[in-house]
Amino acid sequence: MTMSQQDKERLLRTLQDDPVFLAQVRSLILSEELVQLPERFAQFATYVTGFIERQEEFNARTEESITRQDQSIARLEEFAVRQEEFNARQADTNASVEARLQRITDDLGDLKGHVAGRIAREMSDDIAEQLGYEITQQLSGNDLRNMLRGSTANDIPSGVRRSFYVADLVAKVQDRHGNQLFMAVEASYTADERDTQRAVRNAELISRFTGMTAVPVVASLENDHAVQQLVEDGRVQWFQFQSRDLQPQ
Repeated sequence: MTMSQQDKERLLRTLQDDPVFLAQVRSLILSEELVQLPERFAQFATYVTGFIERQEEFNARTEESITRQDQSIARLEEFAVRQEEFNARQADTNASVEARLQRITDDLGDLKGHVAGRIAREMSDDIAEQLGYEITQQLSGNDLRNMLRGSTANDIPSGVRRSFYVADLVAKVQDRHGNQLFMAVEASYTADERDTQRAVRNAELISRFTGMTAVPVVASLENDHAVQQLVEDGRVQWFQFQSRDLQPQ
């Protein structure tokens, strides 16, 4: 049956004016899924809106967390810079303290060396007696200077000369058979290679400029391994101090 134009217009007006009738017509024309589509879309839109809101909240919290992390990292970096500055200052302080302690140690070593040298001179007769000698003359610094005067001493470096002039003890001695010779003594609390080298060098200089035998001697409370080996090999003589010898009087 064909509808007239007038009937079509009347039907359209009815659909516009009667929502219930419009719904009934829609249900006849559309499938169930299409009928429910607007409601389901509205639900979906509500879900999406909620999801977006939740995502925005999550993003905000994430950004806040990242901001806090950035702040923490910045504080850590600042702390690391301060720590490095502190470490640098501490290293300078440690170096200064170590240098000062080393100077104190060196000064104490020099002081102990001077004390040991003075005691060796005071005990020169004891040293000579233990080695089987008798002192006939204890040489002074001027005596040693006079010994090195002359053109044949020009090849001796000034540092060696000064060291020779302040030798701890140089004495002219004689042995049990009346033979004349010298003993060159270097003294220390604990003798090391420097002490033996000075004693040997001084003895060689004395022999060179006097033509007489000179015996290198170390006087000490104890020796390091290298010195003890030289003593055992007979290259130097050793006079051992007793602890009481080095105590302040």
